[in-house]
Amino acid sequence: MALSLRAMRYLQAALQQGSITAAAEAMHVAPSAIASALNQAEDAFGMALVTRARAKGVFPTSAGRDVQRRIDDLLERYDALLADVSDLQSGLSGTLAIGFNAPIAPAFLPEICATLLAVHPEVTLSFSEGDNASVQKGLLDGQFDVIIFVSELPNPQIATQPLIFAPTYCLCPVGHPISAGEAVSVSQIVREPLILLDRPAARGYYMDLLEQSGEEFRIVATANSTEMVRSLVATGIGVSLLNMRPREVPPYAGREIRCLPVSGTSSGVTLSLGYAPGPKRRLLQTFIDECTAFWDGPDGAALIVPKDS
Repeated sequence: MALSLRAMRYLQAALQQGSITAAAEAMHVAPSAIASALNQAEDAFGMALVTRARAKGVFPTSAGRDVQRRIDDLLERYDALLADVSDLQSGLSGTLAIGFNAPIAPAFLPEICATLLAVHPEVTLSFSEGDNASVQKGLLDGQFDVIIFVSELPNPQIATQPLIFAPTYCLCPVGHPISAGEAVSVSQIVREPLILLDRPAARGYYMDLLEQSGEEFRIVATANSTEMVRSLVATGIGVSLLNMRPREVPPYAGREIRCLPVSGTSSGVTLSLGYAPGPKRRLLQTFIDECTAFWDGPDGAALIVPKDS
């Protein structure tokens, strides 16, 4: 006896909800339809899949748990197929809501999106900036389809795809004494007046790096914008630490600045994409592919200051 797709969905709902009544409410059908689907499934597989307790609901047997895993996988693949076919029939369109970590994503996200829109002009992109915590919450709340964030401690409910590891580097004015070398140590950095990027998470790991020296240091200015940090460094009042550099390092405040690797440390951040687990819309997958291609190519490499060897 073949089991219909509808019966599989009703069986899945009953096992997920643990109750025929709750499953019926979730699927907007009568409880008898759920009960009938359970009977059909057990007839089709020739074994008991659930135990029924009037007061406590339904619970999968050992065989039922195995069937549940297989049905979950089958329905996930089927839904993904439907989504792909729909996209192929209509062409790539729709809106993609993107949440991004403000200090990092503006260095590269516009170029990736320009490439995507050049090929798929019917797509609309929506951007919202935030810190690591807020963009993860936005994804879980359904506000975003995808987020770009620093993924050292991601929420376990979020599927992640690492894009690049960005080592911490020192930013200093050209002509500054420490700018003459090819790299700079943490001990050298803490002897200079410091300008700190003051954003959630960022401040914490920069402070951790500075404190590794065991020496006292002085912070002369803080800013919550990377552009302001670069401009302050260019005035000569201090040096700073960042992880993502502009494609070109233009003069700031009339002076050029230099990006130097920090020697003797593995400090850095992993930049990742985050999205809901399960089947992905073709538009989301296309965006993921564009991001991956960017970071695998020379344009992405130009934004990273390599670790000191």
